[in-house]
Order: sequence, then C-alpha cells, then structure tokens
Amino acid sequence: MELWKQLLSDDVGLLSVITIGVTSVIVTTIIVMFIKKVKNSDRK
Repeated sequence: MELWKQLLSDDVGLLSVITIGVTSVIVTTIIVMFIKKVKNSDRK
C-alpha cells in the first residue's frame, strides 16, 4: 500500500498510471472490435 501512495503522490507516477489505464482501454476496445468484425465476416 505504501508503494501506491508513493506512486500516486508524484506527478510522473500519476501520469504513468493514467497512461496505463488509457492504453488498456484502447487495446481492449480494439480487441473487441476485431472480434466482432471476425464474427461478422464469418456469417457472410
């Protein structure tokens, strides 16, 4: 828990956590879109 407090108390640590979160959301969205596209192309 102390590590999280140290990480979030610094601007660079906070930005890195935000960057990791945003990147995770983008990658998840791309994977979901890819899976949906593959399923739709199988039906045609």
